[in-house]
Parts: sequence; C-alpha cells; structure tokens
Amino acid sequence: MITLLSVLILNYFLYFFNEKFAQVINLYDNPDSLRKFHKNKVPLTGGILVLSNALFALIWTLIDQLYFENFSIFETNFDLVLFIISVLIFFLVGFIDDKYNVSANGRFLFVILILIPIVILSDNLIIKQIEFSFTELSFSLPFYVSVFWTILCFMLYINAVNMFDGINYQVGFYSISLSLLFLLNNYFVLFFSFILIGLITFIILNHKYRSFLGDGGSYLLAFIFGYFFIKIYNQTEYIKVDHIVLFMIIPGIDLIRLFILRISKKQNPFKPDRNHLHHIMSKKFNLINTNIIIQSLIIIPSLLGFYFGFTYLFLFFQLIIYFCFIFFLDN
Repeated sequence: MITLLSVLILNYFLYFFNEKFAQVINLYDNPDSLRKFHKNKVPLTGGILVLSNALFALIWTLIDQLYFENFSIFETNFDLVLFIISVLIFFLVGFIDDKYNVSANGRFLFVILILIPIVILSDNLIIKQIEFSFTELSFSLPFYVSVFWTILCFMLYINAVNMFDGINYQVGFYSISLSLLFLLNNYFVLFFSFILIGLITFIILNHKYRSFLGDGGSYLLAFIFGYFFIKIYNQTEYIKVDHIVLFMIIPGIDLIRLFILRISKKQNPFKPDRNHLHHIMSKKFNLINTNIIIQSLIIIPSLLGFYFGFTYLFLFFQLIIYFCFIFFLDN
C-alpha cells in the first residue's frame, strides 16, 4: 500500500511539474513542415517520466535485496546495479540527442560501445541458443557469435522503436501493452507496475500535446523491453524466439524496409522521413484510427500466437497485412 501510494504521489508531482521541467532544461520538440504534425513546441519530458518511475522501482528493489535478501529476477546485487546504471546511460544517450541533435552515425557507434560491456557483464543477457516453439530444432551459438547476435538484436530493436515513435500515443500504447504482458506473466511485478503507471501518466500528457517521449524515452523503453525479453527468454522454458518476434515484427520490418529504401536512394539509412507505416496510414485515417489499427496488428496476433501457438501463421499474417497497407495506401 505504501509502495502504491508513493508511486502515485511521484506521478502526480511529475504530471503537474511537466512543463516546468521542460522550461528549466529548455527541452522541446519544435514543429517543422517535413515530418511533424504538431503546430506548437512540445516538451520532450516523456523520458524523464519513464526514468523516474523506473529508478524508483529499481531503488526499491535494491533496498529489498540488500537489506532483506529478497532477490527478484536479478541473481546478484551487481547485476541489479549494472541494470540501474544501464537505464541511466540509455536515457542520457537519448536525452543528449534530443538536446543537441547528435549525428546518426555518432549515436549508432556510441550505443554499440555501451551495449558491449552491458551484454558481457550482465547475468543471462547473452543469447546462446536459438529456439522456436514450433520445432525442436535449435541452434547453439559460440560465445563471440552470441555476443554479436545479442548486440545486433538490441541495436535493431532500439532503432526500430525509436523510428516507431512518430505519432502521438504509438510507442506509449505499445509500451503499455508490453508492460501488461510482463505483469500478466507475473514477471518483475513491482517494476512493470511502476512503468505502467508512468506510461499512463505520459499518455494523459501526450494526449494534450503536453509531452513527447523524445529519444530519451524511446531509447530507454526499447532498452528496458529488449533487456527483459532476453532475460525471460534465457530464464524460462516457455518463451521462444518466435513469441518475442511477434511483438517486434511490425516496428522491425518497418525499420528494415526504410533502411533498404533509403540506401537504394543513396541516402543515410538513419535519415528521418515520412515513409513510415504510421505516416502512410495517417494519409487515409485519423490519429486514433491509425493507432488502433497498428496496435491491433501487433497485439492481437502476438497474444494469439503466445497463448495458442501457430506463431509462424500469425507472423505471416502480420507481414501480409503490413505490406498490403504499404502497397495500397502509399499509391
């Protein structure tokens, strides 16, 4: 009860001081005529909101482990402290990009350099085995290959989520869905409860164009979900690669399609444009309907595949619908 009351007070404070935070650090997203829909500058404070809730939950967890020896999913105090540091670093990477507009190449290199020690030093964060739910066939990876593969998965997912954050609500509702998934599976309940409350607070602000996630928020959320997807995959028997891919395939395939499209035009693959799925759909649907359709395309097949199997069919369905939207709505 005290924990719940504390996090509600925290979010009440964050909600009402949202604009003040933006003013103090001078962190806003300014409108332009190329990619953005908003007409006035909007505080890039969503990352601060998510970070505050994450740190509150993690510090609470650390106290519980240090003084009461109630170990959560973190097998050692070192692993928990390393995760706390990692969360701070990923927020700062995005925050610095929001503030100073770091070049895509510089940001890409910096994230790789951060991920290498995190992946190697963390417990159960290296993908050593590739296993699927629909076949007993599996692949064991040598150490260096597994480290490379883990970092590649992180990089693809972080960039996919960052690019996915192109319209109101989208990454917010996507993150709420993933938080609920972890909570329904009784996984690190304290942490994801705090994250969920923080995301609901953000959605309220986002609805009124009073806050955007910014790179600080999208990088942080992508790292958190990527981290725990790998953790739960390595720690349990019932989560397989195809289950995770179901939740990542739409942002991921949109990233790959745009990379190929930009490279074919001899452009920087990280160069922003308005060719994302959400931009294309926004030409035909309003903001709410665009979000409902995209979230449904991700969540419904993912949950059906997760609980009933036949993941390969649901993955195929997601891809077919995705490319139908691209082909028919972009012409």
